[in-house]
Amino acid sequence: MDDKTRSASPPTERVIAVVELLAARANGSTAAQIADELGLSRSTALAILTVLTERGWASRAPDLRYRPGPRLPGQQPVVPGGAERELAELAAAVGCGAALSLVSGTELTFVSVLAGEGRVPAGITPGTVLPLRAPAGAAVVAFRTEQEQQHWLATATPEQHRRLRRTLAVIRSTGVAAWGIGAAEPAALDVLADVVEHLAGNPAPNSLRQRVFGLLGGISGKPYTATDFTADAELPLSYLSAPVFDAAGVARWELQLGPLRAAVGRAEREHFLDHLRQTAKNLSTTEGN
Repeated sequence: MDDKTRSASPPTERVIAVVELLAARANGSTAAQIADELGLSRSTALAILTVLTERGWASRAPDLRYRPGPRLPGQQPVVPGGAERELAELAAAVGCGAALSLVSGTELTFVSVLAGEGRVPAGITPGTVLPLRAPAGAAVVAFRTEQEQQHWLATATPEQHRRLRRTLAVIRSTGVAAWGIGAAEPAALDVLADVVEHLAGNPAPNSLRQRVFGLLGGISGKPYTATDFTADAELPLSYLSAPVFDAAGVARWELQLGPLRAAVGRAEREHFLDHLRQTAKNLSTTEGN
């Protein structure tokens, strides 16, 4: 199909061809590869891919390859091999909730959630989709292009921007992120948890659901620096996260722990970190796609 010579070809046919090609390529394809294979101009292929990505039907990795997105009809979110077992062992080892989410260019989709004594976050179940707004998805965004990082940072307040920029650097150097907790956050999580449970059993506009889920995804305290986290003093701790890489070395998932505790000592923080890093490594090694 050559859009340079077949101008009568319906635009819908081109979109379908791109979607079919994405679905058939587990390892993804660049815009140039898609254009060449389908006989499209590169500008046409890129325009189609941009719209598909905005709608969640496609996702673009830092290596510039496009893959099926989490909202493509009939598309099951890709989950690393052994994820359920690894998360169960992690939650048992650290005594709090654990979750794994697939991070696209615009959304964060929970693909596995193990409930524990903490919340990751309240009311979230497998299949829940949150908009990708800072600080959500930081562990994956840290390994994306500068342009994608800037887009993510733009969703934060000016006050948060500098802190989050440092956090991305911490994640790249240490492999983890850790977040404090504000005084009002436990109560806010309780209220939002009740709202989510109510929405699960009652009709509500999709826009309201997305607003609530967006609030859930945005609740966290200030990110800790590497120096903060190695301090001897007890620290409040809401969430920890680490990236999980696919077989091509691309960060695609965020592994999360949710202690949500007002005071955690250094030894226990190191316990959390050790288990989080090891589980993220195991999931990256066993990724089978």
